[in-house]
Amino acid sequence: MASRIRGQVDVGTTLHLGVAPSASASDVPLTFADAAMRRVLPGLTPALHASVLMALSMASHFFGYEFARSSNLSSFTSKGTSGFGSDPGAFPLAMACVSPFSVLLLLGYGRELDLHGPRTALRKTTLFCSAALSATALLSSAMERLGVGSSVKVRLPILGYDLTPARAVVWASFVFQNSYAHLLYAQQWSFIGSILTSEEGATWFASFAGLSSISSTIAGTMLSRWVETIGLNGLLVVASLGLIVTAVLADVAYDMSERHGFDPAEEIRKKEASKKESIGEAGKEKGKVQEAVDLFRRVPILGALFWEVISFQSLSTILNVCFVTRLKEVVTDDALRAAWTGKFYSYVNGASGLLQFLILPLFMSYFDPSWVYRLMPLAPFVCTFWTAFQDNPSLYLVAFSFFAAKVIDYTLRNVVNEMIYVPLDFDSRYKGKEIIGVFGSRFGKSGMSLLLSGLTYMFGSFGIQELARLTAVASTGWWACTYRLSNLIPNRSKGSGAKKKKDGIAGRRGRGASPLSKKQK
Repeated sequence: MASRIRGQVDVGTTLHLGVAPSASASDVPLTFADAAMRRVLPGLTPALHASVLMALSMASHFFGYEFARSSNLSSFTSKGTSGFGSDPGAFPLAMACVSPFSVLLLLGYGRELDLHGPRTALRKTTLFCSAALSATALLSSAMERLGVGSSVKVRLPILGYDLTPARAVVWASFVFQNSYAHLLYAQQWSFIGSILTSEEGATWFASFAGLSSISSTIAGTMLSRWVETIGLNGLLVVASLGLIVTAVLADVAYDMSERHGFDPAEEIRKKEASKKESIGEAGKEKGKVQEAVDLFRRVPILGALFWEVISFQSLSTILNVCFVTRLKEVVTDDALRAAWTGKFYSYVNGASGLLQFLILPLFMSYFDPSWVYRLMPLAPFVCTFWTAFQDNPSLYLVAFSFFAAKVIDYTLRNVVNEMIYVPLDFDSRYKGKEIIGVFGSRFGKSGMSLLLSGLTYMFGSFGIQELARLTAVASTGWWACTYRLSNLIPNRSKGSGAKKKKDGIAGRRGRGASPLSKKQK
């Protein structure tokens, strides 16, 4: 900790202003990454260089995720022997399974974070996800070649379809693909939010998110051309390779933070030492659940974020079900459907990238995050209500409503959410964010999917019109949650004053006595 604070004092105010440190930091050993970043982005601080590297890691992650998403969605909605395209209740039921699996991933991440710190936790979870995608692709390809995918059938009378080995692999791969994305990118954003100030975040966060949009747009364009050559399983292999690049870039970013004295793990080391002292006095250690409850009680805005995430993911899930239902009705060929999905998400990411680089920085300079939250649901609200009043919405109308929600999510929601976390403490940025990003996000999807599954089981297949009306109700609920959250966010003038020391960390990162958390007695 002392080395970190000493490094900040040596550099002085130049770090806060975002310019390169003076020669007093010349004793830090330089690597190829340092030299490359100084050459490509001269005049920036090491903290910004490390943030750019993590942003590139995130871009590589989402590049591969586009391949994994299109592959799994097409395989799952296929009407062949390995897909569930003929079973209307299978898709929402699979989405309902995402939440329990996300909890397992979250528990594994929490264990690694406590034992080895954020750097090792990110490395291990990223490589685990890469290995899982490769294993799924190899297993699926092996069953296709050996012809054993449908050799065994188990009748599931309640669900009304047969489960085969091939279907089991497709199901597991689909559930995993919908679980791992938030696990990784929440950790990546946690690193960036830990080493930058609120002012730096307002300047750079939109551009960092824009890099992921650009990489996703490129991936969507590429996969529509590659799918005919490498097949759906080949797309999973590309996603796996993308995660390996992700792990390397993230590790380089953490290495740079350690050498330059702004390692986020310093906070957790101090907290662990304090925690051991408190355990010695109290005589027992709190469980994980109790720690999470105490954290959300201490920082009320985390609870508001939790419900905002759940409400938006509920809306997104219904829109996704509408989109997938109409898409598999209109586009019956698996490869063409994968290409259509890839193009759709490339348009989403392309539009998001343009907004993030050209409009959002100017927009964020004039509007406080509280007003952004209040205005954000307007476009999806109008689109969903327009779709709800159509007797038989077309594929393009349904896709446009989903498009509007996704663009708002990728541009505004992701950026303002990350800005809220910046002034919070380590537990809020790493543990609280993972609970919200992984469990809350997946719980919103799984809860709504389970509801749709139950409605389908009781009343038969829901039509597009019924689903469209549900989106109108969900968008209203999301708007209510965003308004409640906006009332807990301090305006920019109040937030900029939070620059005093907290948790023993110097004020360079804006870790002040934040109005977002309750005062400790």
